[in-house]
Amino acid sequence: MKLKQWMINAIIGALYTGITILIAPFAFGAIQFRLSEMLNHLVVFDKRYAYGVTAGVVLTNLIISPFGVYDWVLGVGHTVVSFIVYFILSKKVQSPVKKMVINTVVFSVLSFMIALLLLLVGAAEVFWFAYLTVFLGQMVTMGVGIPIMLTLDNKLDFKKRMQA
Repeated sequence: MKLKQWMINAIIGALYTGITILIAPFAFGAIQFRLSEMLNHLVVFDKRYAYGVTAGVVLTNLIISPFGVYDWVLGVGHTVVSFIVYFILSKKVQSPVKKMVINTVVFSVLSFMIALLLLLVGAAEVFWFAYLTVFLGQMVTMGVGIPIMLTLDNKLDFKKRMQA
């Protein structure tokens, strides 16, 4: 990647962390609304944004997660695995909206990894309840993120910004 792309990804990572810190009481736990997850949709415009979003998850989980190593492995793992599955499933899809719907579903379905994390650290007593609440939180934040990211893209042109 070129320097400009690294810089953009550093900004995305910092933005992810900043947004999460602002809403920290709602970003961790069995019922969570991590608004920064909207940034997952940046990969719809250019897959290289995955580096910045993943860096943001790493940084966030390192500095403010109450779940330590579990979040470093399962939280970051959730992001990485979700991006990989999204890239595979959306390979032939052209519509940005359809891609964002696929992305939302993938991140939500794979949130069982976060539910497992919550169970392992004792932040949840019942896996299925934790999975349901994290799944719903992910669906809501990323679902709300679709029109927000489309509007921002109209103003900022994410694809063009990532090009060298």
